[in-house]
Amino acid sequence: MADAIPLNPFGPTAGREHPREKSPRPNTLTVDFHGHMFVPAADELVKPYLSEESHLGRRQSNPRTREISQAQFRERLGEWSGIEARLADMDRMDLDVMAVSCAPPQFHYGVEASLGQESSELINNTIATQIARRPDRFAGIATVPLQDTWLAIRELDRAISELGFRGVMVQASVGGEELSAQRLEPFWDRCEALDVPVFIHPASFATTRFGRNYLTNIIGNPLDTTVAVHYLIFDGVMARHPGLKVFLAHGGAFAAAYSARMDHAFGARPDCRDHIDELPSTYLKRFYFDTVVFSVSQLSYLIAQFGSGHVVLGTDYPADMGEYDPVEHVCQVEGLAETEREDICGLNALALMGLDEARFRS
Repeated sequence: MADAIPLNPFGPTAGREHPREKSPRPNTLTVDFHGHMFVPAADELVKPYLSEESHLGRRQSNPRTREISQAQFRERLGEWSGIEARLADMDRMDLDVMAVSCAPPQFHYGVEASLGQESSELINNTIATQIARRPDRFAGIATVPLQDTWLAIRELDRAISELGFRGVMVQASVGGEELSAQRLEPFWDRCEALDVPVFIHPASFATTRFGRNYLTNIIGNPLDTTVAVHYLIFDGVMARHPGLKVFLAHGGAFAAAYSARMDHAFGARPDCRDHIDELPSTYLKRFYFDTVVFSVSQLSYLIAQFGSGHVVLGTDYPADMGEYDPVEHVCQVEGLAETEREDICGLNALALMGLDEARFRS
């Protein structure tokens, strides 16, 4: 059976069947909101203070899984850190534009705040320099030192006003803190005031049970996002910030597929309504979800449940868990109007970032 399914970590997903003929693409711009860039200099900067073991997914993986991950990363270093191979892959994937955010291991929340600020600034400047070579193909998504609220706000402001970035990516937790921590309220205020999307990306989940079979990513990553979403809802962040635009990786993880359990708890327990006065699913429907779910049925569910206006094209490029036929995936969903396909494939991402198609049209 294994021989019938080719091992191809950077090609068509084994999560669904693929049409023999190439799918048509929309006439409007196609935009990937979930693409990453690795900045080697930032890792060198924090290396004396942040060990390899600080990355949860690596620490929890067994030697075989860790060896495979490291080999695949070395193989793809050009794709992770530059734009030449990236542009060729974007052309193959029918992607006109990619919103570029840092590689998830480079949040560097575990270092002292001023060093985190230096790392974030280095990453943002490097991404800005790279994408400035092709402003018709890229937009920037910032990283910030979220271990310090005011430094995070300062770097967010700089990235938006000076570098022209159009969003910010944060990890699903900050050390031992949840994203609903009271100290982060000014940060959410600022994101809301700037009207920029907040991209929540996971970094696995602390447990001794995920060591084998890449479960640190397969289960750990969506579980990390799922926990963050629940805290943002139940602790009232979404209620207090009605203008906050939050984008979730990997189709919103487990929360998007099982939201009725939150609603049931709201109706059954007083401690599940301490900070909210509406059903949790009401707040969940304000989130935005990427298309990195691999199956047509799951993507169809997301669109039906949350509306085509809240589903945004993503690839997770250039990771092995990426979606390398993103436009094809959307085209496989039956019953969509062409305007809905156009929204999902690019126009929703442009609207989230407050950008016009004309910026990217030559």
